[in-house]
Amino acid sequence: MDYVPSKRVTPKKAEKKPTKWLIITLFFLVQLFCYTLIRLESSHTRTEISKLQVRQQALKANSSVLVIEKERLSSPERILDIARTDLNLSAPSADQVFYINSSDN
Repeated sequence: MDYVPSKRVTPKKAEKKPTKWLIITLFFLVQLFCYTLIRLESSHTRTEISKLQVRQQALKANSSVLVIEKERLSSPERILDIARTDLNLSAPSADQVFYINSSDN
């Protein structure tokens, strides 16, 4: 019997499962999804802020108009005019005024 060297049996390389690449791919997809959501929320928030700033300016202008109108309506001249014309009021005469003396007991 002749000696025949046996073929060296090399173990077959274990088939690599795609778990490493799958995990990396999933990681990047999740990051991309989160980034997209954040960008969407950010643009929505910027739009809301812009709308609220416009509303704030309109309210400030309206407030200024209301302050001016309040000053006009509460002026003493206007109140006297309404009292005389609409309510038929007049200043009291001397005999209509009574003075009350307060005495400390």
